[in-house]
Formats: sequence, C-alpha cells, structure tokens
Amino acid sequence: MADAVQATGVSKHRNRLHFATGFIWASLIAGALVALSQLNFLPEGPDEWTYDWRTLFLSPETDSARKDIAIIVINEESMAEYDYVSPVDRSLMATLLTGLDAAGPKTIGIDFIYDRKSEDAKTQKLVDTLRAIRSPVVFGAVDRRVHGFAEENFQYQKSFITETGRDAGHVFFARKEEKLKIGDQVVRFMGEDSPEPPHLPSFAQLVAKKAGVPPHTPETSYISWLLPPEGDDLFTLFRVPRHDPGSPPDVVLPESWRSALKDKIVLIGGDFVARDKHLTPLSILDGSRLPGVMVHAQILAQIIDGREIRTIGWISELVLLLFVAYAGYLFSCRWQIKKYDWLLYFVGIGGLIALGIVMFMAYSLIMPSTTLFFAWTLGVTGGHYVPGLVSRPRLAG
Repeated sequence: MADAVQATGVSKHRNRLHFATGFIWASLIAGALVALSQLNFLPEGPDEWTYDWRTLFLSPETDSARKDIAIIVINEESMAEYDYVSPVDRSLMATLLTGLDAAGPKTIGIDFIYDRKSEDAKTQKLVDTLRAIRSPVVFGAVDRRVHGFAEENFQYQKSFITETGRDAGHVFFARKEEKLKIGDQVVRFMGEDSPEPPHLPSFAQLVAKKAGVPPHTPETSYISWLLPPEGDDLFTLFRVPRHDPGSPPDVVLPESWRSALKDKIVLIGGDFVARDKHLTPLSILDGSRLPGVMVHAQILAQIIDGREIRTIGWISELVLLLFVAYAGYLFSCRWQIKKYDWLLYFVGIGGLIALGIVMFMAYSLIMPSTTLFFAWTLGVTGGHYVPGLVSRPRLAG
C-alpha cells in the first residue's frame, strides 16, 4: 500500500514537472519566435502564400460594378496613329482632359509620370489645359523610394506639377524595399507617405480627399482587395479609341461616355503591354498582371469603403504562440504515437489553417501563419523529446 501511495506521489510529481517543463519550453519558443519575427529573421513565404490564396478565394465580392469610380485607359491601340507611344502624347492628354472636364467628374486622378521634357508646344498645351479646367486634378508622382530616377527627374517633375497649379500624391507600392524579403515583387501593400520632403500622401489618399471622402487611414498597409462581380468588371472601364493626332475632344472621349463619367472619381492611366504592370495576390493562379491604375483604384475603393486588413500586435502574438506551443507539447506528451507522429503535426497545422480562414473571412484578420507553424511543430517536437531529457538525470541519480 505504501509503495502504491509512493508511486502515485512520484507520478503526480512527474506530471507537474512535465507541465512546468512544457510551459517553460513553450515560453521559450514563443519569445524566440516573436523576437525573430520582429527582427525580420523568419522566412516570409508561408505568410505571403497563405495570404495570397486567402485573398483570391475569400476576399469580398461585389454584386455589380462600382458606381463611384471609373477608369480611362490609354493603350497601344489608342496611340496607333501617333509617332511614338512613350511618353503619352501631351497634346492627347490635354484633349482628353478637356473632354473629361465637360463631363463633370467629381475628381480626376492622372496616373502618368511627368519627369522629363517633351515637345514644348504640347507640354505648354497640357499645362494651360490643367490651369483652365474646373475639375479637381491629382497627379501621380514618383519619390525617391522608386529606383531608376535621377535627381534631374525629380526636379523636373516638381517644376512641372508646380506650374500646373495642381497637387500630387506618390504612386509607390510597398514591396521588397519595405515589407518583403524574398523579392517576389507581388503588390500586397499600399505605400505610406513619402519619408522625405515634401512627404507626399499616396495618390489614392489624395484623390479621395479631393473627392470629399472622409479621411480614413487603414490600420495596416495591406491592400484590402475586392473581387469583381462574376462576368463583369469591378470598375467602369473606358479605353481611349484609336484616333488621328489632333482629333477633337468628342473623338478622344466620345460624348456617349460623358453621362457615365459625371460625378464619378475618374482615374486615367496606361494599359500598355510591358509598362506599369504588376503582380498581385489575384495573380496567383494565372500570373496575370494589373495595370498600376487599377491597383490604385483598388486602394481608392478601400479608402472610400473604410475597409482594412488587420494583423495582431506582438503581445497578442506572444500569448497566442505560447498557447499553441504549449498545446502541441501537451498533446504530444499525452499521446505518444511516435509511429504516427506526422498525424499530430498535420492535424494541428490543418487546424491552424482553418482558424486563419475563419478569422480572415469574419474579421479581415491575418493570422501570423509562419510563427504559428513553427510554434506548433516545435511544441509537438518538444513533447516527444523534452520530458525524456528532463527525467533522465533523475533516473540516473
């Protein structure tokens, strides 16, 4: 009887020791993972890939094309009769703006960069047009986060925009330079305000402000993508038709379009084969690239709607990782199924994936899949081996 009582006491002591050891192990895992994540020492791949798939299949879908944003694009066909395609003829842009102003848009956003000289007469025509039309106009501009531009380009851009009397927002998308490390060049983030003077806001933010949209700064810089309605475009889209240089506004912007552009926020940009095309999370299946103007339209729609993608702070992540690692440890200690230990790994990872899907759909919340993956697998591994390592010195004694 005494031996049984003693054995029970030893068993309880061993269990308490295992529970305490597991908590310490889980705490070390959680602390290390959060620290490594904050220092950007963890691979970004799992988070990026799971986010891209969630975005493609679980983002909200609209019932019909948006009524508040329209896009006008210029492409190779539009300029087939011109002597050159790049840069876009400034006389053409002046004519397009004249016709668009007559339609009465709420605001015009121009997603073309004016960073170098062109034909003087055409440049002056564009400047005069911009100073004369009544519609609010916002230029897209590059800042020093965009590579490949010399100081003289920035100076010309500043001088040109100042001469028109209009405002500008930056067109930078945060990718490898600010957020990512593997360099897949997928646009997942909107760019924050320019870090250097004059600290330009984003193009979409400034367009929204000019349109009278209440200010909204999303909690994170993730773009909250909208999926188009089935069989339709997300935004009302117009393509400038092929025409002869010097054509009047009614040819460049047919009068039949004007009622559809009235009181709309109108973005003008390019849809050229090899210029300003971007991979996005929506590209994950077919590799299709979106014109930059359409990415800006997505960001603009997000600002108008007040939508945002959320993430958890490091303290919440620490607590979550502690719980997951400890749960993995305890499950592994309780069910010593070494022959089928892979099952415990995959069941746990499957549960974490399901949790990420639910949280994204219900709350637009991105769970930290990379650190959760490591927390669970290291917790399970610790449950297999750490108790034996702790008990072995006591047995030897």
